[in-house]
Amino acid sequence: MRIYLVGGAVRDQLLNIPVVDKDYLVVGSSPQEMLDSGFKPIGKDFPVFLHPKTKEEYALARTEKKVGIGHKGFTFYASPEVTLEQDLERRDITINAIALDENNNYIDPFNGIDDLKNNVIRHVSPAFEEDPLRVLRVARFKAKLISFTIHEKTYDLMSGIVRSGEINNLSAERMMMELKKGFEQEHAFSMLEVLNDCGAIDYIFPKIEFKNNKDKIKNVLDASHHLCKSAPNKRLLLFLLAANSIDNNIDNRIYENINKISLPSFEKGLIKLIEKNISELVRFSSLENSKQLDLLYSFDFFRRPEILNESFELLELIKKDNKNHSLLIELSRKLIKNFQKLIRNNQNEIDKSLSGEQIKKAIYEERLLLIKKL
Repeated sequence: MRIYLVGGAVRDQLLNIPVVDKDYLVVGSSPQEMLDSGFKPIGKDFPVFLHPKTKEEYALARTEKKVGIGHKGFTFYASPEVTLEQDLERRDITINAIALDENNNYIDPFNGIDDLKNNVIRHVSPAFEEDPLRVLRVARFKAKLISFTIHEKTYDLMSGIVRSGEINNLSAERMMMELKKGFEQEHAFSMLEVLNDCGAIDYIFPKIEFKNNKDKIKNVLDASHHLCKSAPNKRLLLFLLAANSIDNNIDNRIYENINKISLPSFEKGLIKLIEKNISELVRFSSLENSKQLDLLYSFDFFRRPEILNESFELLELIKKDNKNHSLLIELSRKLIKNFQKLIRNNQNEIDKSLSGEQIKKAIYEERLLLIKKL
């Protein structure tokens, strides 16, 4: 049994980037030997084990063969005879195909270290085009490694995957996983540019208005870099809203975009609320008091104020280049904040003899009186 550190941990170590996760490759072993050594199996499609103490992942060396469509259309072969080089050859790009042995020696059969030195993202072999997920992976690596250039032949293979229609075989869940990792990067816009240049963006985000909104999208993503680690999904929402917003309207084609990817239910609900109410949200401060209150109810504000707060935060970033709208949104947020204070300071007893509907009506009337004081 020979154990190697592989993948992103080796790449980031060579780039002096903090290593978050470590993956290990085991050559010359078998599932039974791993079990006998105390490792716990977790892999379904291929043998992956957890170290009994560190809980880090150890995978048996394997080869793969394309037998079907999409990123799942592969059969895997793991055995003690599979070599380190054979396992590394199945990986996507050269900078991810470097191994480090227990004596701190690098094994680099595909010249990944040279590509790191030369700032190049390059495919390992022509088998790259067998997995459509690699289009997204290369795009988000470009966002992570902003100074790197994608090799011309790698771009050709990515474009070929798109032209073949294989990109349509990606599951919504896997697309969302890669997109989230891309939006975690400060330079997320670079990922979108790569997807646009190879033609993939039209398949991942159908009918998206990327070319016509490039400057707006870039400005919004640059302004939201503080959300990289804490809220990458929110940056994805910002991209979708920026690409589909015209004045105070959201093109309802945005729903084709959110249905194509596996967007979490909270974010999906947020998109629907903003699309339906964007005009009223922007001019909230000038609405009639009853319409202001009805809007707050539609956002479930009195039970979950964070929904409206997040909607305003998204709108602030989208409308950042429109001074009038920015001022209106700022005024609206101040009004709502003051309204919350009034509610906290005016908690009246409710007549418990009233019916449920009567209680709701009484609370509504009381809140309407308070909002009129603003």
